[in-house]
Formats: sequence, structure tokens, C-alpha cells
Amino acid sequence: MTTLWHYTCDHGAELIRRDGLVKAHPQPVLDQVTLSWWTDLGPEHRYEVGLTSDLLTCDRMAHRFQAKDPSTLERWTRAARNWRIPPVVRDELEDGRLPAHWWVAFDPVEVVT
Repeated sequence: MTTLWHYTCDHGAELIRRDGLVKAHPQPVLDQVTLSWWTDLGPEHRYEVGLTSDLLTCDRMAHRFQAKDPSTLERWTRAARNWRIPPVVRDELEDGRLPAHWWVAFDPVEVVT
């Protein structure tokens, strides 16, 4: 099975370490759908993962956590089709990136500690 990673900033890492879980959060660009984002790409792929920090001051790739059971995650491309995410929203999220390397989770995901 593919190793899947969740990247986060310093304050997000503290919460994940405390609970041993990555918890889903509302996504404003997806009409507040609650999920967490995951990828099989390494930190050298910041842009392709979509974790640039043009507006934020924190480094959203400062820490990464491995999903204990990656089979609980769903590929973004499948989820986006199932939700019928409008093309304009997908274009905004995916443009020039590698969405075939993105996964999402709707429930808390246990991480390897």
C-alpha cells in the first residue's frame, strides 16, 4: 500500500501529536465540506501538493504525519467527481498541480507515531 502523508504547520502538529489523529476541518473553498488532505508526494513537491503559503505566514509543510491505515482514505479525483465539485473550483485547486497524488479523509485518521 502507498504511504500517505498529511503535512501541517507547527500549531497543527502539536494537536496531531497530542491526539495521535489528523482530524477533518471545514474547507471554505469546498463549501465547508469537512475533510483532511493527504498525499504520497514528498516535501520537495510543495507546489504540486498545493501547500504554498502565499497568504499565510506559517509553513504548512513544516511537519508531516503518516497515515496508519491508508485504505481509509479516498482519492481526491474520485471524491471530487462524487461530490460534483464544480469545474471552476477544481480548476482553482488543481491548476498546475498533481491532484492524482491527493487523497482526502472525512473521519479522523490515526497516524504512525
